[in-house]
Amino acid sequence: MQHNLKNKQRKPLNEDSLRQLALYYVGRYATSSKKLSEYLKRKINQSGWTGKESPDVNAIISYCINLGYINDPLFAEMKFNAFKRRGYGRIRVKSALKAAGIDEKIIESLTGNNDSAMETALHYAKKRHLGPFYLKEDRDDIKVKRRHFSAMARAGHSADIIARVFKINIEDIEFQEESDF
Repeated sequence: MQHNLKNKQRKPLNEDSLRQLALYYVGRYATSSKKLSEYLKRKINQSGWTGKESPDVNAIISYCINLGYINDPLFAEMKFNAFKRRGYGRIRVKSALKAAGIDEKIIESLTGNNDSAMETALHYAKKRHLGPFYLKEDRDDIKVKRRHFSAMARAGHSADIIARVFKINIEDIEFQEESDF
């Protein structure tokens, strides 16, 4: 017997079921208040609403914040560290945090420190074999350099950081890594 879930009629939501959906969502996913709001509004649109008054999504979000299930600064820090570990640059991180609904002040406090930008860009270039870490004969070809530059720009690194990474001599980096041990 096949079940067709697209045509299944969903029960309209009420205040309690909407709160249960919110608690399930924050229990399952690390989220921001904006993402939870979008999720709840989407569920209301899909299922409908039985209450006489319009649903108070902001009250449910405040309820989750008071319980400690939503913490936007902590969520932003977690996302920032995850992007940094993957080698993404400041531009990409800022756009992702903005899309998650994080306040501009929180984003600036996290991404304002530019000391680790070069380290993050080097990590990304090494992981993806870009720039000085590209070891094939055609590494000086202009098309290859453009492709590598574009890849690093899409990862959110600024043009001056990318240029600095491309000017680095790979032997110097390997010597520094060996001397650190």
